[in-house]
Order: sequence, then C-alpha cells, then structure tokens
Amino acid sequence: MRMRNEVWQGSFGYWQNQFIHHNILSIGHLAWSGHTNQGRGMVVCQVIDVIPSFIDWSVDAVTFDQTFVSQGQVARYLQALELTQDVAPALLKAIATYDPTKTIVVLVMGNGEVDINLLQDLAIEPADCYAQVQQRWSEFQPNFPHLKSHL
Repeated sequence: MRMRNEVWQGSFGYWQNQFIHHNILSIGHLAWSGHTNQGRGMVVCQVIDVIPSFIDWSVDAVTFDQTFVSQGQVARYLQALELTQDVAPALLKAIATYDPTKTIVVLVMGNGEVDINLLQDLAIEPADCYAQVQQRWSEFQPNFPHLKSHL
C-alpha cells in the first residue's frame, strides 16, 4: 500500500483530522494505557464505516476499532499492512523519540487510506484523557463499545 506524500503533514481538510479531533479522548486514553502497560508504541484506529465525502461530525457516528501496538511490534505490523519501505524508518524514529506524556503517535486506517500522525501540542495530554475516560466510563460505553476489548 502506498501512502500519500502529505501523510506526515496532517493536511487540513482530510477526514482523518476530524476523526482524531472527535475521538481524542479515547485515542489519548488508549495511548496512555498502552504506554503505562507496554511502553512506547502507537495507537491504531481502524475505521469500519465508509466515510462519505461530506460527514457532519457533530451528528454522524463512525464505528472504529482501536488497538495499541508496542514499539517492538511496529515493524511487523507495518509489514502486514504492506506499507512502502520508506515509511517504517521515520515512524520507528518518531516512536523511539516522542514524549508519551505530551505526544501521541496514531495511525488511522479507513476508506482504503492509511494516515499517520504525531499529535503534539495537544489541548489535553494523554494522562488527562485517560483520567477523564476512567471518571466518565459509563458515558463512553454506549458510544465506544470498542474500548472494552482493547484495554
């Protein structure tokens, strides 16, 4: 699978950015949980629904699964996705050097696309995402049933 050139740029207007924005609490929750239990790694979000060209993120729900891939498993995971060879070194370097208290490495798959982001300067840090989701767990169950099996 070939990635777009702008994959590391987080280009404005792509649905992946809105997806991340609307799911940052669950992404941050998993990032922190994964980091505290497995060390460095990345959050992978597999969007199950087809994202239409126009989606109202404030109304439309998007079904997705998410998992945490530890640093030691990332290379094998990327091979399974058949990503081009030039992607792995940059991603592995980002995972080896990111600050897990302030940054999240996230790979979003959906609509036949793979988008990788290094989320920095977050409005809410991963540990705070984790705390908020834990405090409001019942609120997340109807909307995020996928969280149960990956924590």
